[in-house]
Amino acid sequence: MLRFPLRAAIQVTFALTTTLAQSQHLWWKPKPSPTGYTCLYGEIQVLATAPTIYYCGCTWWPGAPAGGYTGIQDQGGGRHNMIFSIWDTSPTLHPTVVSQDPKTVSNRFGGEGTGAHSHYDYDWKLGKTYRYYVTKKQDKTGENTLATVYFYDDGARRWVEEATISCPNDSGVSVKTFGGGLNGFLENWTGQGRPTAKLALYRMWLGTSPKDLAPVTEAGGDGKWGVMNGSYYLAEGDQPALDQVIKSSVNKGSEAVTGDATHPTLTVPGKTLPHWLVRQLDGLPG
Repeated sequence: MLRFPLRAAIQVTFALTTTLAQSQHLWWKPKPSPTGYTCLYGEIQVLATAPTIYYCGCTWWPGAPAGGYTGIQDQGGGRHNMIFSIWDTSPTLHPTVVSQDPKTVSNRFGGEGTGAHSHYDYDWKLGKTYRYYVTKKQDKTGENTLATVYFYDDGARRWVEEATISCPNDSGVSVKTFGGGLNGFLENWTGQGRPTAKLALYRMWLGTSPKDLAPVTEAGGDGKWGVMNGSYYLAEGDQPALDQVIKSSVNKGSEAVTGDATHPTLTVPGKTLPHWLVRQLDGLPG
C-alpha cells in the first residue's frame, strides 16, 4: 500500500509504526486546470466510527514542497478534532502559522517529514456533514503563499478560521496550488478495533474562487471504498458489520457500489454548490 508521511504530524502524542496503521484511499481525479487550483471545498459525513480514526478529506502534493492535508479525527475518549498541516517547502524554508482561532493549537511537527501543524477540538457528530474550505493566495510581498482552512461550526452558525499557514515560495507549483495526486483517506492510526465498522462519505470541489468551484466526479480507490448516496465512501471493519451499516445508511431506492479491480474508477453525479454557500465562502476574509 502506498504510504505518505502523515501520522507523526496528525497525532504527535502517539508512537506509531507503519505496521499498526491501516488506510483506505480515494484517489481524486479532477479535470486538469491550465492555471492550477487555489480553492478547495470538501464535505465529510461520518456514519460509523471508532477511536483513533482519521478521516482525511484531502491531501495535496504529498511528498512535494509545501504539500498538506486536512480532515477530522476521532481521537477516542469522546474527543473529536480538526487537522490542518503543511510540510516544509525545503529544509531551509519552513511554513509558519501566522493567524489562528483562539481555540486552535499549533506547533511544528517532525518524525515523518517536518512542517507546521494545527488542530482544533470540535465535537462533530455522526450523521452530520462536516464542511471545510481551503484557500491559497500570495501575501503582500509575493514571497509567501498563505494557506487558510475554514470549517463551518453548526452550533455557532459561522465559519471558523482554524489557521492560516504562511509557506515560503520556491520555483515549484506545489506551494501555490492544490494538485499532485490529490487523495482522501480513512486511517486507523493505532490499528486497534479493526473489526468495528467505520464508514464515511466524501465529496470535493476545486476551483480558483468560490464562484467557479466544480465537483470532482471521478475517483479511484484502494481498501474498502465505493459510491453511495451520491458520494464516495471509505470504510473499515468486518464485512457483515459493515454491510449492516451500509444497508441502514443507503438512501431508499438506491444502492451502494463497491470499488474493486473490476471497477477501478467510479463516478458520482455532479453537484453544483448552492448560491447561499457560494456567497458565504466568497464573504470569508481573504
